[in-house]
Amino acid sequence: MLKWIGRNNAAGNCFAKLLDLHRTAIQLDIYSRSGKVALVVGTLLNLINQPQAVIGLLSLDYPAMQRLDVVKALLTYSVPFLVSCYGALTAIAHHRIDP
Repeated sequence: MLKWIGRNNAAGNCFAKLLDLHRTAIQLDIYSRSGKVALVVGTLLNLINQPQAVIGLLSLDYPAMQRLDVVKALLTYSVPFLVSCYGALTAIAHHRIDP
């Protein structure tokens, strides 16, 4: 995908291609679908990585909630979102290059 974005081109041209990808992602609802994927996958991963804290959060158990590592939880949701967006945009970019 970096070749398609134009990593060797001027910064303005690279920004224009990134803006084009962003517009495409908005038009095709890639962000909302990636958000749904991140919600499901991130919740499952948080349940695997921090089960006591997540269950404590759901049951409003304050001592268990204190064990929740917020940074880990946010990263656990953001990684599937970014991977899903990247996969969808890469597929679109490859389709544009080689229809």
